[in-house]
Amino acid sequence: MSILFSVIANKKNIIHKYATCDGNFIDIVSEVLSKISFKNNKMTYIHGQYLFNYVIENEYVYFCVTDRTCQRSRAFLFLNEIKRSFTHKNTEDFTSILETEMSRYSQEYSHIKILDGELDEINKIDIESSESILGEKILLIKNEDNSLEFSTITSMGKPPQKITVSIERKNLYTIIVIALIIIVLIMYILGPLILITIIGVFLIDTVNRKNIKS
Repeated sequence: MSILFSVIANKKNIIHKYATCDGNFIDIVSEVLSKISFKNNKMTYIHGQYLFNYVIENEYVYFCVTDRTCQRSRAFLFLNEIKRSFTHKNTEDFTSILETEMSRYSQEYSHIKILDGELDEINKIDIESSESILGEKILLIKNEDNSLEFSTITSMGKPPQKITVSIERKNLYTIIVIALIIIVLIMYILGPLILITIIGVFLIDTVNRKNIKS
């Protein structure tokens, strides 16, 4: 349950950043910053096995990347903490603070300060798929053994019912295409009159079955 990367930005301008591993984090966050509105907001984007979370306040963006095992509550508690620290301290070297807080908020809750109402507020934050802001861009992370790790993002961020609808539509389109091919072949081999006869027999049989069931 790790916080892998965090950024503080003023609109599209990245001010402070820290990462616990190598990856194309800057490319990803730059793309996100180019697409989002800078009105006060809180949001989570699902990107395969990773989550992009951000808080926007007074055109400052507090952004972090976590793996899916890291609870959203932990991520937003971390973002709220660095927002408070940055607002009050606003030091030139904030990277060390990001490093310290990322480590602390990746540990147990006993190390975390939770203000009244914070968890209730977090539960109301929207979740979307990262496809809406990243398109086909994918987060790449280099592991300790120098191998690249990445996530596919197709349908991962969509609610289950939307995934089901998408699959059903895909199957429907496949069936329609196959049916059209069969119809064309029958017309080519047997002629249109035979095809009309077959369709008529099929419709009559369908009506008869419905009548029997009723």
